[in-house]
Amino acid sequence: MPKKRYLIVGAVLALILIVVQMGSLSKKTLAATNNNTKRIGLSLDCSRTYYAPSTIKKYIDLLKKDHGTYLQLHLNDNERYGVESSTLGQTVKNSYEKNGVYYNKKTKRAFLTKDQLLDIIQYGYMNGIEVIPEIDLPGHDQSIIKLLSYTSAGKKLAKQLDNKDGYNEMYYHKKVTLDFSKKLLSEYVGLLPKGYHIIVGADEITINNRSDQNAAVKYINAIDDYVKKHNLKLEMWNDSFHKAVLNKYHKDILINYWSLTGEVSSSKDRKDNIRMRATLPELNKAGFKTINYNNYYLYMITDPTSFTKESKKIWTSEFKKWKMSMWNDQSKKNLAKSKNNIGAAFSIWGEYPNQYTGEQTYQKTYYYADAFLKAKKQFEK
Repeated sequence: MPKKRYLIVGAVLALILIVVQMGSLSKKTLAATNNNTKRIGLSLDCSRTYYAPSTIKKYIDLLKKDHGTYLQLHLNDNERYGVESSTLGQTVKNSYEKNGVYYNKKTKRAFLTKDQLLDIIQYGYMNGIEVIPEIDLPGHDQSIIKLLSYTSAGKKLAKQLDNKDGYNEMYYHKKVTLDFSKKLLSEYVGLLPKGYHIIVGADEITINNRSDQNAAVKYINAIDDYVKKHNLKLEMWNDSFHKAVLNKYHKDILINYWSLTGEVSSSKDRKDNIRMRATLPELNKAGFKTINYNNYYLYMITDPTSFTKESKKIWTSEFKKWKMSMWNDQSKKNLAKSKNNIGAAFSIWGEYPNQYTGEQTYQKTYYYADAFLKAKKQFEK
């Protein structure tokens, strides 16, 4: 057989092999998106700390090595909107680039482009790891309002959205907020494979009475409907899921449970949260699937004090006491042993202003993330 024919046959065989591998990996990845299987992941704060795509991929490699299933990217908060958005005027065209990093000309802060985010999602897909973008709405809105303020039309919209009496939040009672939320989400839903999750926070917003509770239900269910139309699944933080209106929420929403109290400083607000919010076992009993994000054991703040030898020793000792059924801070009472409590996640939250680069954060958090992912016994009920 001529050499040219050998090359053609070799290329065809290589292509077939790649297709087979992709098919196998896609099945593994999509199986990991299933709410009926155990979900073990990492959550990365891409708002307070900028992570280059190459660094984010290292976390994906770690998850693959330790048999994790997903990586959650917290892309926006008050400090930064960490991804490209034409709705907010933060685009490649309007930015400047330095060493492969894109910076907003107005804020001087770095962000991921949509192409970079898509590349990260595809890298995770090829490695059996679901990459989940989190666009935090309607709370933590300072970075969004700031970007809107740079145009006259944006300023007008910001006045309609921003609730000055709230806690850095939009008026979730208003249709304009729902319409804006859908428009913003429309920029990212098309980047995700069918069956993937997307997270819309609804955390740390002001909910004081039945009117607020019903408005939160209406907003969140409408977002769920929007996400489902795009063949995706919705995740939310637990804050807005109050006992009084629990049965009004769509039961297909996956809930990330981080705290019953919201870690508020006011004793009154703390008591109110305990009184109003559903516990993790109550959510499971009502039919909701949950992922345990217990903020006492599973949150890492990237402050220098977190990485001393003594801190590492204390965390390691404390973490050994944790089980996936322990959801309420350090409490060993009222454990979540339902099959609806389907997983757990370790969260890495940045400090602001930044103490570390994304790569430095990866190096310093590797021990903790690796230890969490390897903790097979802790994932037992």
